Amino acid sequence: MKTPNGKTSSRGFTITELLVGLVVILVLSALAIPNTLATLRAYRLAGSARSLAHQLSLARLRAETDFTQAQLVIDPATNSYSLQVCTVAGKANNCTTAGDYANEGAQFLASGMSFGFGPAGSPAAGQSPMQQTLQTRFNSRGVPILLDGGGNTNANDVIYLTDGAASTFAVSVTVGGHVRVWQYNAGGWHHQ
Repeated sequence: MKTPNGKTSSRGFTITELLVGLVVILVLSALAIPNTLATLRAYRLAGSARSLAHQLSLARLRAETDFTQAQLVIDPATNSYSLQVCTVAGKANNCTTAGDYANEGAQFLASGMSFGFGPAGSPAAGQSPMQQTLQTRFNSRGVPILLDGGGNTNANDVIYLTDGAASTFAVSVTVGGHVRVWQYNAGGWHHQ
């Protein structure tokens, strides 16, 4: 296109300018996408840890309000957990078998996440894989009576959640029945 003074003017971009712009966008995307995916994975893991903590708190509340026993059962084979409430007549301390509990629905961890357990003082990298279903049971006063899946009360055991990519959360239950969420970073556990 000619302008009134006789010079040629072009509108738009040259192919070189378009290619340079495209390369810049691709380089920025290549840098941003892995960080974005890691952030999303960390948010999902944190959400799963909080959800597990809420279900533990709900089990404690159900045990107290219904004057019965309630438990949270973790199944590592399916990466799921479920709240179960005692249904036996007379309820308090009468539930002795798995059939004495009504299952209130299973909840599943997000893809790529898994359970583990071990002593609260151990580093996240030293966690051991879970070998059996873990039960955290509360009596009619909301006090935990089963923490390690083997019938032994041990307030130092926690439930670990990991995404397999260096992010680990832990959910612990105190002897008084209070639920805590912890995150492992900077070489130690930090309360959330």
